[in-house]
Amino acid sequence: MSLAQINESYLIRQERLSFFPKNFKRELTVVPTASELDTHARFSGASIVKVPVWVFSASGMALKARKPVSVKVFMGENLFFAENETLDIFATGENREEAVRAFNEHLIYFYNHYRKLGWDRVTGEAKRLKRLYEDLFQDVVT
Repeated sequence: MSLAQINESYLIRQERLSFFPKNFKRELTVVPTASELDTHARFSGASIVKVPVWVFSASGMALKARKPVSVKVFMGENLFFAENETLDIFATGENREEAVRAFNEHLIYFYNHYRKLGWDRVTGEAKRLKRLYEDLFQDVVT
């Protein structure tokens, strides 16, 4: 995945966030896990599907989640999206597989990024994400 594709994913996310009211506050502090599939969307003909994922692999590295991570996959106007708002990951692809593959690449990139940062170098949202990546994921020896 190129840097241009990653930037495009986050530009699309930023555009979508611009529709939220300015006084909107996220109250969620825990990681939502998928204890069940969102079967209502699947059977009602909607194009949004929530999938629980345990293992993420990309770039020769694999991570295992201690709890299943809910990845929402859906079709936009021209692209497929794969996202998890709690992890702050939003990826795109020409098809579902590409979107999920890009999601895996983003997740592993941010896992490595936050793992390398010292606690004295993070505040606010970065502190929340660092704690989340450290508590939720573990390296898998391949």
